Amino acid sequence: MAAGGTTDRAVGSGSWIEQRTGVGPVMAALLHVRIPMSARTMYFGGIALFLFGIQVVTGTLLALYYKPTPEAAYESVQFVTSDVSFGWLIRSMHHWAANLMILFVALHLLRVFFQAAYKYPRELTWVIGGGLLLVTLGFGFTGYLLPWDQRAYWATVVGTDIAGSVPVVGDSLLQLLRGGADVTGDTMSRFFGIHVLVLPLALAGLMAIHLVLVHQLGLANPKKPEPRVRPAAVDREPLRPFFPNYLLDEVVAWYVILAILVVLASVFPAGLEGQANPLETPAHIKPEWYYLAVYQLLKIIPRTIAVMAPIIGIGLLIAWPFLDRNPEVLARRRKLAVAGATLVVVGVIVLTVWGYVS
Repeated sequence: MAAGGTTDRAVGSGSWIEQRTGVGPVMAALLHVRIPMSARTMYFGGIALFLFGIQVVTGTLLALYYKPTPEAAYESVQFVTSDVSFGWLIRSMHHWAANLMILFVALHLLRVFFQAAYKYPRELTWVIGGGLLLVTLGFGFTGYLLPWDQRAYWATVVGTDIAGSVPVVGDSLLQLLRGGADVTGDTMSRFFGIHVLVLPLALAGLMAIHLVLVHQLGLANPKKPEPRVRPAAVDREPLRPFFPNYLLDEVVAWYVILAILVVLASVFPAGLEGQANPLETPAHIKPEWYYLAVYQLLKIIPRTIAVMAPIIGIGLLIAWPFLDRNPEVLARRRKLAVAGATLVVVGVIVLTVWGYVS
């Protein structure tokens, strides 16, 4: 009897909300996404979205205590780590979620490339995804300075110097990033504003467009290309229900990632070196792992070429759907594109490991 009463109340509440909002058709439309039975997403995109949510929550909690000035930033981070209840855990989860988010955005992009899911009619979805990768890397770059310790300060000096090496616009870009000739409090103010306002708004906007496109176009079939004129047979192909089947799998993946995140944050908490000192250069300064390939490239080839190579590479990556004229989607029929992408990925991994151990 109690269970029946609870069900009746739930139905009554749902009816009350529906009468006053009319969201029923909207929710029904949101829960209908074309997912071919053969689609293999690896859940990378959903995991990246989940990690962004973790970043928003933990970043908001950290911002309650953080003071974005050179005089107070370091002490505020120390206070969060040492005195705020579970502050060390929140900060460490923010740190590791940032790293994992960059990893899974990159893995998602690679999965889409190797499955040729960027082809018609999903070219714009791919371009927006490239923008999401750039914004995510921007989060890592701007957030790195905020603790204002020695490693953060000097890594930012090195990173902005690299940006200043871009031909033609390098000097202007350096001034824009630093707010002057050197890394100072003005740099911190700019990075903090970009990190907590500009980039979250940009990411949210791009993500909204990306999700709308995915919803409207559905997921790509990795076994056959999308027909230019959709025959009736395409609409009758076996589809996997998004709700609850696919969504439940996504939630399970989120729980696994959350468990991994808590373990990483507990076993390898975010560190904090001595307070930044512009007059004392540490012996070995390296950027985070996602910039190590560029860092190592700078040491083995001329600076201008090393700086321009990633810029040109990212430009080609984003424009690739419009350059690839091969209509096939199967990897064995796209040998040149797959071999080239594999070579680039292996090269980036080698440079990253080389930069880490050198």
